[in-house]
Amino acid sequence: MLENKTKLKTITYAGLMTALVFVTTGVIPHIPIPFSSSSGYIHIGDSMIFIASILFGWKVGAVAGGLGSALADIFVGAAVWALPTLFIKAVMGAVVGFMAHEGTKANNSIKNVISGLVAGLWFALGIYLYYLLERIPATENVTQLIELAGLDSAEALESLIDRMQPVLIATVILVPVIIVAISFVLKKKEEKLFSLNSIVGMISGGLCMTIGYYLAELFITGNKIVPIFSVPFSFIQFIAGILIAFVVLLSLKKTKVF
Repeated sequence: MLENKTKLKTITYAGLMTALVFVTTGVIPHIPIPFSSSSGYIHIGDSMIFIASILFGWKVGAVAGGLGSALADIFVGAAVWALPTLFIKAVMGAVVGFMAHEGTKANNSIKNVISGLVAGLWFALGIYLYYLLERIPATENVTQLIELAGLDSAEALESLIDRMQPVLIATVILVPVIIVAISFVLKKKEEKLFSLNSIVGMISGGLCMTIGYYLAELFITGNKIVPIFSVPFSFIQFIAGILIAFVVLLSLKKTKVF
């Protein structure tokens, strides 16, 4: 009987959080990503994925993140993203939920491996993307790039690349440092809701999302350069998600619901 009640509560939480992810992703006004040739958009739905994962664990986080986000893509007319989103956001929710909750020593070892692997992949990808931008004239069809990025001239493309290179370096190197600094401030304010595990989980989940969407857009567009222009916007999205999640969780604590 107790096991059945637990399963019912999990299903209920998963349904509720799926609905909240859907609403905050697709119904609340969102912002189209500039230079995206595949209907990408910025939203606040990541905050609900973080909340679902931290409060209810990796299973609810994975279901709510994957299903809620994929349904939102279909709802807003970005169905081309639905299948990649289902996988990417499910992984994101699972990573946050798994990392956020205390576990056995074996689980803690796995967490260390996950965080190290994600960080390594992120820095490797950043170096690779910068290298690609350096070699555009020699390796890419410039006319195709101009069309995919929605620009009107080679000069505009060159200007965009010049602006993107320092932004990319800052995103790869400085932004994670800033995120950790902000996260430790949040942790000091509310240790229980934002433990070190939760902080590492949200950062790891956000980086997984950023890497996943770059690879997905590469597959959708068939071009490895244009998706680079969307990378900083993915970062902005999940940083905002962390901050919103903190505000919501702190408010919930004051109501003594959790």
